[in-house]
Amino acid sequence: MKLLSAIVVATALAAACAPALAAEPLQDCTDLGAQHSVRRAGDGAVAIRDGEQYYRAQTRQGCSDLSYTGKLSISTDAQDARLCPQGSKLTTERDYCSITRVEKIDAQAYKRYTRR
Repeated sequence: MKLLSAIVVATALAAACAPALAAEPLQDCTDLGAQHSVRRAGDGAVAIRDGEQYYRAQTRQGCSDLSYTGKLSISTDAQDARLCPQGSKLTTERDYCSITRVEKIDAQAYKRYTRR
């Protein structure tokens, strides 16, 4: 009986946490502040912190310089630090890559992505 109770409690806790971990697609463009940071977040993605706002941007396949570069910046239509759901690009030291998807994430997800 204790095992069944533990399973029910664990399932309920997991279900309660699921919405908090879900990423929400970015709907409108946002202008990133002067202190924003862009960090690698796994294969072909970056995590962006702008104050208390966090984003994950996925690049088109073939962004080979992403794994090696020390410099990352975001722009849209030649406007630096502008992040949009469509048309944004990630610039590295030697190349640029189209961003195909942008999601709003929370601080916990940001930490998880940037640890990879």
